Amino acid sequence: MNLKNKNIYYSIAEAKAKFSKVIDESRENNVIITKNGKPVSVIIDFDKFEKIVSFLENVWELYLLEIGDPSKFKDLNINDLFSDND
Repeated sequence: MNLKNKNIYYSIAEAKAKFSKVIDESRENNVIITKNGKPVSVIIDFDKFEKIVSFLENVWELYLLEIGDPSKFKDLNINDLFSDND
């Protein structure tokens, strides 16, 4: 797995029309979907996705080990990494 795969861009309409091709390309590349010319989503290979999530979980666990008593940080949650609140 190479995290620095080539980025391929598709508009939403183009991705919809060529969805099968988009999925095939996502096995070897990062497919970025745009809306009005701005990136809004990424389609990646499922194995790559699983490895990224596993990595984030491991980093989270290491982070909790570093802070000592996690109860002091009861409001922290790994799911916050994926929330829409910026």
